[in-house]
Amino acid sequence: MEKKYMSPEEAAPMLGISPAKVRQYMRNGVLDLGLVVDPKKSGEKNWRFKIYPAKLYKVIGGDPDGSN
Repeated sequence: MEKKYMSPEEAAPMLGISPAKVRQYMRNGVLDLGLVVDPKKSGEKNWRFKIYPAKLYKVIGGDPDGSN
């Protein structure tokens, strides 16, 4: 079963940037790769990130199944 979402650590090597940059760009709206949850809104301590593979592959120009 394919994962429904990825972490910044999993997506960073595919984008050629660090996980910290992935998080920064997602928080600032530079990269639209999925869901960003502000800790103020969730009541949690840390930001949460869910990167959807379909959005990631659209940005990098490939296919999730690796055929492109």
